Amino acid sequence: MNYYNIINSVYRAALNDPQAVYHTKIQMLDHWENVLGELSANILTDTPTQQTIGTGNGVRRSLTISLADEDGKYSPTKNSYFWHGRKFSLWEGIEVAGDVYWHEQGVYYSTQAEEYKGVLSITAADKFGALNGETNTGRCPLPFTTDIASGDIYIADLIRELLGLNTGNLPIDPITPIIDHVFETTKLYADISLNAGQFYGEILLRLAEMYGADCYYDRFGRLNFRKKMAKDRPWWYEHSAAVWTFYDDDPNITEGVRRTTNLKAINTVTVMSDNKEGEAASVTLRNTNPESPVCVQNVGEQYPDECPMYISVGDTTVQTAEEKCRQYAEYVLCQNTAQLCTESFTAAFIPHLDTDVIINIKGENRLVTGLTVDHKTKLMQISACSVAFLPKGGIGIE
Repeated sequence: MNYYNIINSVYRAALNDPQAVYHTKIQMLDHWENVLGELSANILTDTPTQQTIGTGNGVRRSLTISLADEDGKYSPTKNSYFWHGRKFSLWEGIEVAGDVYWHEQGVYYSTQAEEYKGVLSITAADKFGALNGETNTGRCPLPFTTDIASGDIYIADLIRELLGLNTGNLPIDPITPIIDHVFETTKLYADISLNAGQFYGEILLRLAEMYGADCYYDRFGRLNFRKKMAKDRPWWYEHSAAVWTFYDDDPNITEGVRRTTNLKAINTVTVMSDNKEGEAASVTLRNTNPESPVCVQNVGEQYPDECPMYISVGDTTVQTAEEKCRQYAEYVLCQNTAQLCTESFTAAFIPHLDTDVIINIKGENRLVTGLTVDHKTKLMQISACSVAFLPKGGIGIE
């Protein structure tokens, strides 16, 4: 029997079995993400197959994978259903007593394919690749601009309308996005414009910048647009349960922890409003968490290359210009701290693990900032930042 995206005691026990048997499969998808077919026997697990997952906005997931294609069935030069939409999902499973527990690893568009001696090598990016030009789709044919003067534009509505835009008689993305509830009532406060030839993804990235949000596709192929730092849940990583725990002498860890602290840090961020009229603001935030190795007390004030950062604040009747600057500065400071204070180690592949989740190593919680999976060896390199190094409980940013 097959189980999909299920995490239970049987699955967890299998991950701790050194003789665990893994399986890999691809599902070919149409534009609406109906499954057209599956293949697993053709996937070459003895050739390098690598998946990387980051935490930035835009494309987070990239993949290279190889297929046996002796009869040319999957050749990109053939009129094959595999290449109709270039869209597919990747699954990894672990076998337990004849059952397989499958976990989705992302929905991808192939961006390049090369065939040589019966082996098809595919390079792919997650679905944001259809919005930022990696697949040469999602391009704005005419100049585009929002118009807040003519009426209220709510962020959630704008995102849904953008994904539903007709491109070649198909919506950009027919799958319902996951949007933080705060954006259902949050209004666009400054117009966004695109020139002809730019890509619609730039609107999403601009919105993420304006509102201090994460904008990315998750491992289930759904666009996420989420507020990372907010007054009602500013330190979310402190209160999140660990999705996996590594114990002392854990057999899953095949290569010990390597700690990296980049003392050329970004621990001070200044954000200013760029408006020429009305309320202006400037906010400077510093990492003052004494547990953080890159706090200003240890290494002095260190700024990003763009200093100060300017943002549009537009209408300030709902939130002041200072509050908007503060939110973005807080987001940038937290993101940079997590990326600069990392520990990395190699472990047996854990199919449900993702970035921006909490893991526990020897009793200490860490935020996962990067994953690199080798689907040949079934090993993954994990990069993570100690939660103790991040701002917590309202302490650590001044």
